[in-house]
Amino acid sequence: MLLNNNIADMQAMGCELTAEDIYSINHSSLKDAIVSFGGFCTGEFISSKGLVLTNHHCGYGQIQKQSSLEHNYLKDGFWANSMAEELKNPGLFVEQLVYMEDVTNEVMSSTNKAEAMQNLIAAKKDADPALLYEVVPFFEGNQYYLLATKKYNDVRLVGAPPSSIGKYGADTDNWVFPRHTGDFSLFRVYDEAGAPFSPAQHLKVNVAPRTPGEFTMVFGYPGRTQEYLTAVEMDQLVNVENARRVEIRDVLLSIMDAEMRADAAVQLKYASKYARIANGWKKWIGQIEGVAFTKGVDRKRKLEAEFTARIAADANLWDKYGSLLNDIAVVSTQMSEGTYKRNEFIETVYYGMEWFNLANRLGRMEGEAMNAAILSFDKDFSYEVSAKTTAAMLEMATTELPEIAELTGDASAFNTAVHNELKAITAAAQRGDIFELDSLAPKMAAFTAGAFGIYRANSPSAELASKASELKSTYMKALIEVFPERNFYPNANSTLRVTYGKLEGVSPRDAVSYGTTTYLDGAMAKYKPGDYEFDMPSKLIELYDNKDYGDYAENGKLPVCNIASNHTTGGNSGSPVLNARGELIGLNFDRIWEGTMSDVNFDANICRNIMVDSRYVLFIIDKFAGQRWLIDEMELIK
Repeated sequence: MLLNNNIADMQAMGCELTAEDIYSINHSSLKDAIVSFGGFCTGEFISSKGLVLTNHHCGYGQIQKQSSLEHNYLKDGFWANSMAEELKNPGLFVEQLVYMEDVTNEVMSSTNKAEAMQNLIAAKKDADPALLYEVVPFFEGNQYYLLATKKYNDVRLVGAPPSSIGKYGADTDNWVFPRHTGDFSLFRVYDEAGAPFSPAQHLKVNVAPRTPGEFTMVFGYPGRTQEYLTAVEMDQLVNVENARRVEIRDVLLSIMDAEMRADAAVQLKYASKYARIANGWKKWIGQIEGVAFTKGVDRKRKLEAEFTARIAADANLWDKYGSLLNDIAVVSTQMSEGTYKRNEFIETVYYGMEWFNLANRLGRMEGEAMNAAILSFDKDFSYEVSAKTTAAMLEMATTELPEIAELTGDASAFNTAVHNELKAITAAAQRGDIFELDSLAPKMAAFTAGAFGIYRANSPSAELASKASELKSTYMKALIEVFPERNFYPNANSTLRVTYGKLEGVSPRDAVSYGTTTYLDGAMAKYKPGDYEFDMPSKLIELYDNKDYGDYAENGKLPVCNIASNHTTGGNSGSPVLNARGELIGLNFDRIWEGTMSDVNFDANICRNIMVDSRYVLFIIDKFAGQRWLIDEMELIK
């Protein structure tokens, strides 16, 4: 497996585990303690009774759904005092990798790869229908693995700190260090019989002192990276496409922020939406600055110069790859206008106007399902916010997509009409009426259909996208062939991965230096009473004043967060950070701003992942929340 290519390097850095300890088909191993949480984050079992640890921001949507103005679990936190009090979350699941199998030969030797993959999956389903199967490409389609997973659909909320701990620092501190966020939440997985699930392996939690420079490893489900872009592709993505995304979200977020600050009910409704939109916005800003600071595009050009020199010295390689970089540049340029306009639609219309997303979903529903979707949407919706964001997004959209104006006519009148229609269908849903969308909301329905037509007309053609994909695959193959001395790793694709590094600080730019660890003292220094980002619970302040840290302090100070040189990305949120023996020392939740470029331009000298120290997690559960029963479930290593 891919892990075998790196285990020697990991052990040289201090890892005390074997490849079999980390991933084994025939025996329990660390991979059995790791789950994909909801398909968008990572979680890990930390007890033999199915207790799962993940990030607060991964559980945020579920915590919000369980909340009301009377029981605001986002604001006040939630703690079950026993298993009987744990809250069910319909639709939430975890998925566990059972095994993976290299099927490259079976797929690559077939004249129809899609059919070959379907046949492999069908054969596995016949042999064991209890599992889920998927064939996934690696190395841009130069390798294929079949993944067998087990899905668990009963996942209950066990505990979550208040947002003043779990989201401490909020948007100001997002993507930055020093950080003092207790970004964790607890869930429990139940089996089909309704009993707490007993995993084959769970993680032990280490509470011993940390040593800067010690080996660290992150195990999780990273979403997507693009490490093998050419210089032309990186420049287009970072400095053109993402720069425009930032510009659009600047406008959207400023409207939402003003409305949220003015109204507590709006703040509750839009907290999760704002966080989701701001997350990408701030990341892209850091990515743009990071690529510029590290001269990422120039680094790509140097690699391509060496690539060209090597293939020029080998007639066989030149015959195969002599025109490759130019071919990629040509196709990238042809794709750029369509990609830019497609992104414009996604940012301004699809994400920027809430009602559009609802109308799109309603167009595929009928009857009671429609009514349920409308009522669910209305629960976290403000007409005032939506009217303002719609006006701003329509104005921006028509700059790049003038066809949008042909659909709306007078933008102000259209905005008013659409929101009146939304009120009409909401009232109908509340009465339980069965209706057709285009009868009660004709402008909304017509705009939705027409806008998707504009989207399709402006997006790159399927033929061009296919050509670009083929070239990416060829380039990946060429890099491996031309640089045989290098150890390439596949881009992230939401499959289980291991990344490793060290617990270490960084000096990312002139006169700026970050140590490895932050402490509760630093959180207190940021404290602003009543501020939505930097307020603190009185109980936490009391514990700090009394230095009542239990067994979780180090030299009289309480550790909160750490940084390490592990390569992480979206999807790694909630991933365990493990020490050399595979013990949990932290919970991954972010990257430093200077290192958000790691999705396209990883540089171990600068890029750092941010984790909540496991001792802070335990302190909050034990001393702050008083939930000793959960601590007693865990296996602590001192």
